[in-house]
Amino acid sequence: PASGLRYAWLVDPPEEPDPEAADTRLRLRHVIDPCARALDSHGAYAWNVRTESKYAPASVIPDFHAMRNFNWEGVESPGLLLKDLVIYEAHVRSFTRHPDSGVEHWDSQAGTFLGLVQKIPHLMRLGVNCVELLPIFEFDETACPRVHPGTKQHLCNYWGYSTVSYCVPMQRYCARMPQKEEHRAARAVAAITDFRTMVRELHRHGIEVILDVVFNHTGEGSWGESNWFSLSAIAESHYYLLSQGYHTNYTGCGNTVNANDPTCAEWIIECLRFWALEMRVDGFRFDLASSLCRGADGQITPDPLFVRRLTNDPLMSHVKLIAEPWDCAWPDGYLVGQFPSGGWVRWAEWNGKFRDTMRRFIKGDEGMTGEFATRLCGSSDLYEESGRGPCHSINFITAHDGFTLRDLVSFHKKNNSANNEESGEDNNHSWNCGQEGPTKNAEVLELRERQMRNLLAALFLSAGTPMMLMGDEYGRSQGGNNNTWCQDELNWFSWEDCAAEEAGLMRFCRLLISLRRMHSDMFAREDFARSIEWTHETWDDPYNFVSFVLRAPRPKEPANSTLTSKLHSSAASDAGGSKVSEDGRSRLSDAGRSGIAGSSAAAGGSGCDPYKATSLLVAFNAGHEAHNCGLPAGSEWYRLMDSHLVAPLDICDSDEDSQ
Repeated sequence: PASGLRYAWLVDPPEEPDPEAADTRLRLRHVIDPCARALDSHGAYAWNVRTESKYAPASVIPDFHAMRNFNWEGVESPGLLLKDLVIYEAHVRSFTRHPDSGVEHWDSQAGTFLGLVQKIPHLMRLGVNCVELLPIFEFDETACPRVHPGTKQHLCNYWGYSTVSYCVPMQRYCARMPQKEEHRAARAVAAITDFRTMVRELHRHGIEVILDVVFNHTGEGSWGESNWFSLSAIAESHYYLLSQGYHTNYTGCGNTVNANDPTCAEWIIECLRFWALEMRVDGFRFDLASSLCRGADGQITPDPLFVRRLTNDPLMSHVKLIAEPWDCAWPDGYLVGQFPSGGWVRWAEWNGKFRDTMRRFIKGDEGMTGEFATRLCGSSDLYEESGRGPCHSINFITAHDGFTLRDLVSFHKKNNSANNEESGEDNNHSWNCGQEGPTKNAEVLELRERQMRNLLAALFLSAGTPMMLMGDEYGRSQGGNNNTWCQDELNWFSWEDCAAEEAGLMRFCRLLISLRRMHSDMFAREDFARSIEWTHETWDDPYNFVSFVLRAPRPKEPANSTLTSKLHSSAASDAGGSKVSEDGRSRLSDAGRSGIAGSSAAAGGSGCDPYKATSLLVAFNAGHEAHNCGLPAGSEWYRLMDSHLVAPLDICDSDEDSQ
């Protein structure tokens, strides 16, 4: 009978000698339950609606019977190993909010958890097996005072890195429901039900779910607003890092959570347990995780209480843990390769050095050969000493924060004027291929397409756990904006544009992912760096040329029909698989390209089946001169991928080869 009732914690304010201050503090007495499972607010029903009734949520008692009796239909987590993941970073609203998404029941489900469910076939076709979702905890998207300088429309806190309640799924991401009071109880549990449905259906299709979680700061007091209160009214000094009574700012967002206070650490872990055990997510990516390593004095501690407790929590032993190993305080907050272990080899890291090195090498910065080889081999200089392997390096070239793949090859400078603020990284290691921004120059466009293929090849042919950004499979552009935190439409995935690239970049991307997964025993092996055979070892080469051979550690099993149905080469076919000449060039090692050749004992005169190939030769040439790959003798080699060629010649596809 209590389901749907609003409630609040009643907190006694501290004594204030100043009567006016005391009156102010009295307004803090009714606060949000920091462990609430549901919220309700007049401003919580429709996206970015600005009315006189500001977002001022109250905790709501959900229907616990409905929560306990969700039907998981016997579906379990895929239980994938970290080394086998191919991660797809996505935003729930962006993925299906575009009018061209084709989502059924568009008015109620576009841009929601259920909308994402409808697009699972796209994820499966692409070949990814893990989605990493930008923040999905309840946040206030109206907490943004910016207006678009041209349209004068209100911008919004779009990405969601400003959490209001840590155990409540974002209400505007559930299917839209009536706003009447009598529907409050149903609304309260709808977000939980829709989120669980999404997780269940992703798991049903072999796709894991990682949540991007924001425990480094909260949305409390965001932009100076005071419509709701929670942790600061309960025990401010326990939940926030304070200096002389004021909030510290190691996050760039105005407050920093005191994660290593015992009370706060336990609260964070309780929240994470809810998502892992009751909502069945598979892992967490911790935003600005270095701030979670700061002690009461604000200094980085080598053995932070929170990290140790979470790492050793028996209820969370199955959960994947990924750190964004930096915060906004440099240089001490930059912990790439140095994030505390908590006593076990569990924590993976977003490898920012991989991102920067791959960008610089592919665009032709001189002297990057040795660094490129190190990153390609799993960044052992960063992770080996702590007992971690290549899989603990989350390799990425683009992410939500920064240029998209297409903008990385189209803009030299950021174009963030639409944000109506000075924001975004200035040093992006990007190259516009000769002309800034949009162009009709055919040569520039061709070069940009090739560079995107080269960057994708660098990502998926490296040791480590690859992560790609939503929309990069078709070359989504944000018009050069590299900090779209406050933009709505600019972040949307265009399904028409994706369909237009079905035979182009989309095809190249999915076949490249398939090739990597076919040869997971080569690319995901922990001894990658020691198993590699370099055919060119001039590490101080200023012209950025690398070539090497990978060999299968054991005989191949019979072809997996699911993974091989879309990737196969035939000897000398027009769509790929042509024999590589004995001098080792056959254009694979020409300037400005990357390529793969395959060989197997069974190749003979019939070409090389890329799944059965027991050896792969990979070459990257980001310089201006051709090089000899130095093909090992005794085998026939067949081209599987060549970034210099356009579709369908760029990568082999059995469907096309058979025609």
